[in-house]
Amino acid sequence: MRHYAYGGHLMKYCCLQCHKCWNHPVEKCIFCGQGVTPVEETQYRVIGTSEVFVPSTGNEKVPYFVNILEDLHGHKKIEKSFQKYEIGDIIDIQQNDVQRDQIGVIGTGLLGSQIAAYLIQYGYPTVLKTRSDDSAKKAVSKIQKQIAKRMSDAETEAVLQSLTITTDYSGLADCDVIIEAAAEDMDIKREIFHSISQVCKPSTILATNSSSLSIDDLAGATDRPEKCIGMHFFNPVHRMDLVEVVIGSMTSDATKDSIIGIVTALNKKPIIVQNSPGYVVNRLLLPQINEAVLLLEEGVASKEDIDSAIKLGLNHPMGPFQLADFIGLDICLSILEVLYQEFNNPKYKPAQLLSDLIEQGKLGFKSGEGFYTYGKVNR
Repeated sequence: MRHYAYGGHLMKYCCLQCHKCWNHPVEKCIFCGQGVTPVEETQYRVIGTSEVFVPSTGNEKVPYFVNILEDLHGHKKIEKSFQKYEIGDIIDIQQNDVQRDQIGVIGTGLLGSQIAAYLIQYGYPTVLKTRSDDSAKKAVSKIQKQIAKRMSDAETEAVLQSLTITTDYSGLADCDVIIEAAAEDMDIKREIFHSISQVCKPSTILATNSSSLSIDDLAGATDRPEKCIGMHFFNPVHRMDLVEVVIGSMTSDATKDSIIGIVTALNKKPIIVQNSPGYVVNRLLLPQINEAVLLLEEGVASKEDIDSAIKLGLNHPMGPFQLADFIGLDICLSILEVLYQEFNNPKYKPAQLLSDLIEQGKLGFKSGEGFYTYGKVNR
């Protein structure tokens, strides 16, 4: 028999006279008319489990597991989980509350707000660092809207209780892990890493959501290079299962294992990547996007036909121009510049058309226009 922490909140409503229970709020027992008592059990035994592969609305991340749980009094309930349990396992809710790490997130842009929203949905107490009170209000509104798409009003309100907003780095002092999700700029990120290393606990792990920059260069701005690591999520966070765990030359095994544990608990797939420009995904992806832009510049084919070639010929869900617009043309250019500078190889030199579009303010979907036109975008 194995004991586990469980991420759910299990509450039932029982009649102490009839010994009947319900898994939803009721005011009176339908059998005797007496008032019912809310009961929160702390331990449940798994008596049945089933793996679900067919997605439905609100359950797009599959597979997941449906477990039949029984408390110490024999009362049963059915709960969904992204973690696999075996029959006979004991699930302890209180243990989960004690062991859950507090995670800080720096940055309220596209990825930062999504990461924070995802963390609190999985029960992690999360501290989100913003620049001002005004940006804090916008960040909370953005996160609330993201969560409300996948949860009921009551669930959304409950989940938001795990979110704390701070406008000062000192608000991150008690975090066990801090994920930096600021602009893809080495100077900005080094300044952030230096600042947070001055205020957080000696044991705090400093992670970056960078998509291409050197972990070693960032670690050099801190007092704890062995606790610096890459934790690269992909957009949109709630749909993309991959997280690149990027290991610097001084990253300790303990740091790596801690981050892998968190990624796995978030129901995502971690891959281990040694520190290298562009890591794995962007080192493969951005040269393809750049080559597509060069084909367009040379007049070999239209952007529509190039996108069709990749989607229908290589079975990719998006063509390179659609994907570049979705990523952001400024981000694409930034990553290509990192690859070009670090490898000093002309094959990574950014196509001129990328720079031209950015100078015109055409950054892709987020600005309403890139290679394609999207109109006004509500962010």
